[in-house]
Amino acid sequence: MKMVSARPYAYTFDPAQTAVVLIDMQRDFLEPGGFGAMLGNDVTILQRIVPACAALLALARAQGMHI
Repeated sequence: MKMVSARPYAYTFDPAQTAVVLIDMQRDFLEPGGFGAMLGNDVTILQRIVPACAALLALARAQGMHI
C-alpha cells in the first residue's frame, strides 16, 4: 500500500489495483487549429496542464500502475 499526503486528508491505495486514466489529452483539444479552437475556445491556457500530466504518467509507470 502507498500513502498519499493529500487534502483534505491523506489516503492509501494499492498501486497494483489502481489505474490512471487520462481522457482527451489530444492535439485536437490543446493546439491552435484543432477542434477546441475551432469552437472558439482559447486552447493555449489548457496546454499548461501537459507537463503535470506527463509527470503523473511517468510516476504511475515507475510504480507499476495500470495506465
